[in-house]
Amino acid sequence: MRIDKNGESWLSISEFNIQSYCEVQLKFIWKGIKIKTEQMIKGSKIHNEKFQEFKELTKDLEDVDIVNAIKRAIEKQERFAGREIFIVSPTFRLIGKIDVVEIGPEGIIICDDKPVKYPYLSVKSQVAAYATAFKDRYRPPLNIYMMIKNRDRGNIIWEDVFSQEWLDFSLEKINRMHELALGKRDFEPTANPKKCLTCSYRNICDKKILIPFST
Repeated sequence: MRIDKNGESWLSISEFNIQSYCEVQLKFIWKGIKIKTEQMIKGSKIHNEKFQEFKELTKDLEDVDIVNAIKRAIEKQERFAGREIFIVSPTFRLIGKIDVVEIGPEGIIICDDKPVKYPYLSVKSQVAAYATAFKDRYRPPLNIYMMIKNRDRGNIIWEDVFSQEWLDFSLEKINRMHELALGKRDFEPTANPKKCLTCSYRNICDKKILIPFST
């Protein structure tokens, strides 16, 4: 998250996953307290490896920007794919990188790779924010589909069309996040003690939920 010269907050789309998991984590991160876990380091390494593999596979193919890819998908029925696609939404002040974007005559797929076997709401929130930013930036006359793939196995664990309901859900999240960033709302901790057990901030968090020992 950043505050621009006009006092407006700009959100990193990856933070939507964190917000849905526990807002207190956001509070620490926005204060500059960032803890890199082994899982995060591993995830960055795998993402970079996948990007390098994609570059090698596509090095002899034509490089096409998003606008022309959408146009050619509609007019010429062509298909395109890209990894680590940078996206900015000027309307909602969002910035992020989409793991995979596929564009074809049937529509546009916004895909996020995650090391999970279940499509948690926190992950869906992040993908919906990517789709919101993409729709705002490019206004494509094609349906947008959201997808989550298991990062390690490559199988699809969730997919859905980016509907008006998902847009409304995303806009509510975006509004809440901006209010948190500007101090207009309090950060709400998770109510799930299992999240606290695995949280990298548990040693410095005064909101953590302790699970009592059974007798």
